Amino acid sequence: MKAQRDPIDVHVGGRLRLIRTARRLSLEELGRRIGVTYQQIQKYETGANRISASTLYRIAQIFDTSPTFFFEGLDHSDTEVAEPVASRETLQSSMAIGRIQDVEVRHRLRMLIDALDPTATR
Repeated sequence: MKAQRDPIDVHVGGRLRLIRTARRLSLEELGRRIGVTYQQIQKYETGANRISASTLYRIAQIFDTSPTFFFEGLDHSDTEVAEPVASRETLQSSMAIGRIQDVEVRHRLRMLIDALDPTATR
């Protein structure tokens, strides 16, 4: 009988996969950096294996983010997983915008995005 995966572990693993692929880091490279095999990273990403607090902290350091990033999008009232907060494309776009040095260009790009959003309040 296959053990049921905890929805929180699945969510945390999904967030790991999201940031790893957005940053274009291979399973092998992430595994090497934290001292595990790429197969172990795959198990983390699917929620088959739970990520320990110390390992999650090390992973957060590698990606220069807070460990709380991996829990964003959880509904804390009943630990059900909410809809994903960000897609890979959204995360990559946000990171690319953040790398733009010119503040005015970033502001105008944000205005363009808002203008293209049919749900934005005007």
